[in-house]
Amino acid sequence: MKKISKFILYIYIVLLIFAGIDLIFTSFRQNYPWPNLILANYSLRSYNYLLKDKKFMVGLFNSLSIGLCSSLLSLIMSIPLAKKLYYKQKAFKMISFVIFLPFLIGATSIGLGLQLFFKQMGFAGSKILIIICQCLLIIPYEVRIIRPAYSFLGDNIIYAGKMLGASDSNIRKEIIFPILAPFIKTALIMGFILSISDYYLTLVLGSGLVETFMTVAFPFFVSRDRAISSTISILFLLINIIFIIIVEIIFRLIFRSKKWTL
Repeated sequence: MKKISKFILYIYIVLLIFAGIDLIFTSFRQNYPWPNLILANYSLRSYNYLLKDKKFMVGLFNSLSIGLCSSLLSLIMSIPLAKKLYYKQKAFKMISFVIFLPFLIGATSIGLGLQLFFKQMGFAGSKILIIICQCLLIIPYEVRIIRPAYSFLGDNIIYAGKMLGASDSNIRKEIIFPILAPFIKTALIMGFILSISDYYLTLVLGSGLVETFMTVAFPFFVSRDRAISSTISILFLLINIIFIIIVEIIFRLIFRSKKWTL
């Protein structure tokens, strides 16, 4: 069984590497003279086009700002919700059902319902509305990621800290945060990826007035311009990878300054 698992893993890695190489070549490739695909004409047309496209750059900036705000805001709300759901599962069954309701209801229904509701209030087509509504979709994922962390945070650990004279703030800084940090980091990254990759909900709630990375990129995918589509895909991967690296560096600096082990 282990040999079969390793074989499948190797096949997956090879296919992933091959797809990545082909994506990079396609972003520079301008034509497809079959069967000489490697000897095609190459240029920087797709990269120059996106760099000069002001609409794309505005959408990229909006996605970064919306992604950071929605992921951080949902993380702030997810931590206490995950704690309540872990320690009081029976009493909070209804709250748990409401939190995980976006898993059951599609983004289409949520987007249309929220659009009609906020349009009547006069808040349609704003970044704040998109951030709030994206939090509703991100919170269930972050709660599911953070909730298992409290199984490692037993009451005995907190009581031991209090017996040794630690204050509540020191317990939160020196005991609770180091245990929750890996889960918080994963939840933050997941929230950012979900936010920046969202298309339909942003399009509906923004009413076409708020341009984001995906709303600007989608027409290029429909037009079947493979070079620009591949360039956008590479840029999307780079944004997520850079964000993951930045979050990883921040947490490592915090742990190194506190002399914790990550």
